[in-house]
Amino acid sequence: YVPLDPNYPQERLAFMLEDSQVSILLTQQCWVDIIPQHKADVICLDSDWNHIAQQSQNNPVNNSTTNNLAYVIYTSGSTGKPKGVLGIHQGAINRFHWMWESYPFTKEEICCQKTSLNFVDSVWEIFGPLLRGIPTVIIPDAVVKAPEQFVETLANNKVTRLVLVPSLLRVLLDTCSDLRKRLSNLKLWVSSGEALSLDLLQNFRQIMPESTLLNLYGSSEVSADVTCSRINPAETPSRVTIGRPIANTQIYVLSEHLKPVPTGVPGELYISGDGLARSYLNQAEMTAEKFIPNPFTKEATRLYKTGDLARYL
Repeated sequence: YVPLDPNYPQERLAFMLEDSQVSILLTQQCWVDIIPQHKADVICLDSDWNHIAQQSQNNPVNNSTTNNLAYVIYTSGSTGKPKGVLGIHQGAINRFHWMWESYPFTKEEICCQKTSLNFVDSVWEIFGPLLRGIPTVIIPDAVVKAPEQFVETLANNKVTRLVLVPSLLRVLLDTCSDLRKRLSNLKLWVSSGEALSLDLLQNFRQIMPESTLLNLYGSSEVSADVTCSRINPAETPSRVTIGRPIANTQIYVLSEHLKPVPTGVPGELYISGDGLARSYLNQAEMTAEKFIPNPFTKEATRLYKTGDLARYL
């Protein structure tokens, strides 16, 4: 699937539709007139049920393998046109299994989905809980942008886990009173998508001393998250790190000549393992630049060149 945010500029939506060549467009009637010109067949999920009801109700045969495409998620395009990342089932499933095994759900848990479908964190929010039979509350973007209303929604639904960017975490801590009391059910907070600062971590620990905080690092090119640092209740580290690799993932800190750097010396972060995307869509040159052969294995594996600086501690 290719997620399309109707709030995106027309030019961006037009590029994504043309670049991805989607054949079927699932939408709602209210968005039909604002969608740029395209070649896809349109199905409105709120007005085409007479047509939908005529289709077979049998489950389709699933011939998918781990190497089949799961989604195309477009990056922000901050350096030019958006890049479509071809995410495969293997990467998503590896991310799911790591979370399921490292932080297993209990029967009483309730999760929420509030991240835009255009961002890779939404893949876990949607499928991670539901594939384990965990109820998931869908929270509209307008509610997320209203801190008091957002906290009230989390509290009323007794949400137990939350994925959010540090900037949203800061807003909640700064503007919502009695957060510890109101969100007593929310025991696992997951910070992802931005750098987590030390002062924010310390503020979180002061206000939510009984909750666990995970600091995750990753990107769309590596199926969302590839490292994790866990901050346990009552624990306040003196520094923030991105932690260690998740399952079936290897992390390298290398020089410009692709040589490992000593401990404490900055180098560029490279990633290998099951989470790597297949490629960028219709961008062979960019794919060859960012996804390179892995010189550290005999097998034909790859490294993803993140462009981020890191160092071993």
